[in-house]
Amino acid sequence: MSNEVARSLLGTLHECQFDVDEYGIQQWLGYDFGGESQARTYLETWRVDDAWRAEIRSALEVNLGPEVGNAFHILLLLTFTPEHAVVESVIEAHLDVAIGTYGTGSHVLYRHKTEDLDFEDALRAAREHVRALYDVEDYPKTLGLRPR
Repeated sequence: MSNEVARSLLGTLHECQFDVDEYGIQQWLGYDFGGESQARTYLETWRVDDAWRAEIRSALEVNLGPEVGNAFHILLLLTFTPEHAVVESVIEAHLDVAIGTYGTGSHVLYRHKTEDLDFEDALRAAREHVRALYDVEDYPKTLGLRPR
């Protein structure tokens, strides 16, 4: 990987991580998730065979009692192989306690995937996916969350 390509990738990941973090914190501050809660965002990268992956995850964890809690994740996933790249954005809920219209278990509240991209198109798509997350406004309401 050339220095220019690495700088472009790191710049995009930094920008996207900041924006995913900001969106997650807006949700955390804007709605009453119940219980004691904490929010954190992180970037994780790994390589498996010829694929290189990056995951930006904003996690909101809500403690509802001893070993009982709900978790909400906002994710941006990038996968690069020698042939192509894939960008995916996801909002998911992992519920120990049913809320709103959702029962216990894991639920995908939003998913958007763009495939067969070259490197530059993947970086552009990553930014577009993050911007699209800001337009997903209905999931807190379908979860029955009250605005603060």
